[in-house]
Amino acid sequence: MKLFFMLLTALQLTVFAAEKSKNDEVDHVALAALLMKDGHYARAAETLNEADTTQKDFDFVLYYTIKGLVFTKQQLYKVANEQFYKAIESGQTEPTIYLYIAQNNFKLLDYQGTIEALDKAGDIAAAKPQLLALRAECHWKLEQRPEALETIAETIARFPDYFAVYKQRFNYYVELGLYQSALEDAEIYLANEKPNAKTYLSFIGALRKSGATQKATELAERGNLKFPESAEMTVMLAHLYLDQEMIHAAADLFDQASIEDAKYTKEAAEMLRRAREFTLALYKNTQLLDTKEKYKQRIAIYLEFGEYERVVSAHSAIERSGLLEDENIRYALAYAYYMTANFAACEAQLKELTRPDLFAKATELRKNIEKCQNNAWECEL
Repeated sequence: MKLFFMLLTALQLTVFAAEKSKNDEVDHVALAALLMKDGHYARAAETLNEADTTQKDFDFVLYYTIKGLVFTKQQLYKVANEQFYKAIESGQTEPTIYLYIAQNNFKLLDYQGTIEALDKAGDIAAAKPQLLALRAECHWKLEQRPEALETIAETIARFPDYFAVYKQRFNYYVELGLYQSALEDAEIYLANEKPNAKTYLSFIGALRKSGATQKATELAERGNLKFPESAEMTVMLAHLYLDQEMIHAAADLFDQASIEDAKYTKEAAEMLRRAREFTLALYKNTQLLDTKEKYKQRIAIYLEFGEYERVVSAHSAIERSGLLEDENIRYALAYAYYMTANFAACEAQLKELTRPDLFAKATELRKNIEKCQNNAWECEL
C-alpha cells in the first residue's frame, strides 16, 4: 500500500531555507533542501553532512527534518524515523511529519508503530481515504479483525467514491471465508472503477485459492466475456473448469487460448489429449516450435491412443533430438516395441535404464516377454 500526499513540510522548509540562504555564504541545509526537491538524494545527504551544527542558533528542526526526508527517499526508513524524532525533540510541530513516520513504519512492517504515528498525526490522518485504508491494513496485519473492518466501514462512510477500499475489504472477506460478501465487494469495485483483465484475475485468483471455486468461476465467465482477447483470462477459466473435472470444456478453452497466445499451445495439446481428442491433440502438437517438447508430447499422445507403431517409427527422430537421454522417453519407446512384439528391440532399450523405478517396470516387461515367448496364450500385449 502506498500513500500519496503532498510534501507540505518539505515545501515549506525549502522556501524557508532558500530565503535564509540569501544572507549566508553557504547554507548547506538550504542547499540540501533544494537538491532533495530536485531528486538528488545522495548529494543532499552529503551536503547535510557538511553543515556546521555548532553555529549559534543552528536550526536543528530544519536540519533533522530534511535529513529524515532524504533518508526516506533513499528507503532508509529506520534511520529516517530516527531523524524525524530528533526533529520533534528539537521543536518540530508540523503534524505531517507523523505521516512520514507512519509510512516508514509500515514499510518496516511495524504495524503497531504505524497506528501510533497516525494517532499522533491527529485529524490529518483521517483526511484522506488512503490513510484510513492504511490504518485498516495495519489492524488486519495485527489480526485485529473487528478494528480493521470498522475502519473500512468508516472509510466507505466518509469517502463513498473511494472504491479501492472495496478491493481491500474483498481480500479480508476471502480470508474470513465470507465468499458471497467478497464477491459483492468485487462487483461494486468492478462496476465503479475501470478494471483491466489483471484486476479481474486478481479477484478470481483470490477466490480460487481460497477454495471458492463456484464464485471464482462466475467471475471468470464474466471476465472472459469482457476481455475476449485475454489469453490469461481464458486459461484461468479453463483451470477453474479443470477444478470441477470439466475436461472437455477446459480443453476447448485451452485451444482458444493457444490461438490468442501461442505460448499455450503445449498446454492446449495436452488438454486435448486428456479429453481424448486424438486428431485435434496431434494437430495442436504440430504447432509446437520446440522440437524436443514436440516429440515428447507426441509420444504421450501416441501412447494414450495405442498408436504404438507410430512411436516405433519415430525412433530415429527421437534419437536425433537427444530425447533418449530422458529415461521416461526410453522406457516409452521400449514399451512401444514390446506392444508391437519386437522383443529384441524392447530389450535393447530396457538394458539402458538405470533409474530404480523404471528398472522395476523393466523387470515386469521382461517377465511378460518371457511369457509371450514361452506360451503365446499367456502373452499380455
